[in-house]
Amino acid sequence: MKKIFALALLMVALPAFAHPGHDGNPLHDGLLHPLTGLDHLLMLLGTGVLAALTRRNLALPLATLASMFAGAVCGHLFGDVLGMESMIALSVLVAAAAVLLPSRQLLLALAMPVFALFHGWAHGVEATPSAFWMFSAGFVTVSGLLLAVGFGVGCLLRRHSGLQKAFGGGMLAGAALVLAG
Repeated sequence: MKKIFALALLMVALPAFAHPGHDGNPLHDGLLHPLTGLDHLLMLLGTGVLAALTRRNLALPLATLASMFAGAVCGHLFGDVLGMESMIALSVLVAAAAVLLPSRQLLLALAMPVFALFHGWAHGVEATPSAFWMFSAGFVTVSGLLLAVGFGVGCLLRRHSGLQKAFGGGMLAGAALVLAG
């Protein structure tokens, strides 16, 4: 029981690592960024899953990745935007709802590139200005990989409605953690 509690605390602490304070190697920081922020991780995996569930193939993940990069450029050029963190948290909730509501999946899935714009904007704001392009190369690479992994998981979930509901429930629990943080 103590190990489970410690693991849960560790998972709750992870989102803090995905925000300002990147002082190391910008490429390395960019590569780790999507993996260490629960909000980014869940949004990317969830979008990949939704792409598979809605049979959008790779169009949705590619649109999400392009939107995220466009947001990063905007964040780099213009700085913070009002409501950015709220939109990021909401994106995980929408991804979870889409997995759990098959009748609304397509509509909610199509909203993910809009949410990705805010995720990217946060990346652009957080990146050290002189290292923006190296940081961006890292986070775009790993974000693309996470979208592909999510797509693969979604292909498996299409065949198993029970697992799809369990995944959606896990996404919902993750969204609660993000919203609580």
